[in-house]
Amino acid sequence: MNKKILITGGAGFIGANFVYKFLDLGYAITVAERKGVDLWRLEKIERKITTVLIDLADYKNVERCIIKTHPDIVIHLAAYGAYQRFQQDVTATVNTNLLGTINLVNACQKMSVQAFVNTGTNSEYGIKEKPMKETDILEPNNLYGITKAAVTLYCQMMAHKYGFPVVTIRPFAVYGQLEEPGRLIPDIIKACLTNTELKLSSPASVRDFIFIEDLIDGYLAAIKKIKKIKGEVLNLGTGKQYSIQDVVTIVKKITKSSLKPRYGTIKKAQTEPATWVADISKAKKMLVWKPSHTLEEGLKKDIEWFKDNLKFYA
Repeated sequence: MNKKILITGGAGFIGANFVYKFLDLGYAITVAERKGVDLWRLEKIERKITTVLIDLADYKNVERCIIKTHPDIVIHLAAYGAYQRFQQDVTATVNTNLLGTINLVNACQKMSVQAFVNTGTNSEYGIKEKPMKETDILEPNNLYGITKAAVTLYCQMMAHKYGFPVVTIRPFAVYGQLEEPGRLIPDIIKACLTNTELKLSSPASVRDFIFIEDLIDGYLAAIKKIKKIKGEVLNLGTGKQYSIQDVVTIVKKITKSSLKPRYGTIKKAQTEPATWVADISKAKKMLVWKPSHTLEEGLKKDIEWFKDNLKFYA
């Protein structure tokens, strides 16, 4: 294709998976990351991509980066605050999510980028009693969700007022290969494979778990249809929710583990509602997309990858 793509946050779990995918598709890839980030996920392909270190809160720096790389497509994944257990810095949250995204959008508009995918979050909705729909009133209950909601509105304004080709994707609970050590599903898989202690919060906490490959397919569909959907907001999930206990049961079945998790030994990082699931009817209609993996199918692939990469989770 010989197209150029810029992926912010490309060294992270989701971002790195996008990097590998677009490398397979023949894109020229630039990864934009903050100084000091661990690039372990990209070590195998570091010579095949360009990596730039950038402070998104510095507009002149951002503009220079966009002028130099002149991307056709931008996938914006850089964020701070998603890990509520330890990412609580107010300044970093505002600078990265709000100011950083506004700077990036403004610089990209000047360079006539063909497609810009802004990554939102289901945290923009807050707590709902039914499946979360894009038309719901946004009631975020943490600063991360507040900054992400503000950016969603900014992107919509840029699309409607200036015709900027941007779409906002709200992923739900993404899992898969290259996920961060210490996260829920990697911890469960590691414990079941190594027969080590597994400490968890509540067995009843629920999420709408979407496999990374399905998420990527959704982004690809959005890029392809960007002219028709610019300014839109789209949920990407499965439309089904599972409890932590459900995940443990499935992983134990796949790995043939007899492990007994210790529930209640870790404090909850946030309020856990009884309902946490996406309404994906809009994405199905506008993107002609739907997830192709059940939770068990996605976990089987994840576990097979894990078996060969346990060294990263020691």
